[in-house]
Amino acid sequence: MEIRRVRFRQSGGFAGLVRGSEVAGDQLSTAHRRALERHVKAARRTSPAGDSGARDLVVYELEVETDAGEVRLEFDEAGAPEDLAALVDDLASRARPMAP
Repeated sequence: MEIRRVRFRQSGGFAGLVRGSEVAGDQLSTAHRRALERHVKAARRTSPAGDSGARDLVVYELEVETDAGEVRLEFDEAGAPEDLAALVDDLASRARPMAP
């Protein structure tokens, strides 16, 4: 699977700010790409999770554009997959304010 582009969106939290960034797939490190590929494949095999019911947590959305189509991953800061933490940190450091 080829990851072409990743769109990152961070929203929620106490202030409810929305920030985002975008990165081309070839700019991802090998470790980030492999972790993301595992989650994209798993997301295609399962149905999306429902709302966790958590309030005032930061929510992360990753829209992953691949050669096989687009997959959307969403999780809050309490349920963030450990193997995606470094990628989320990297994308968050690039994020800029955006419209909700």
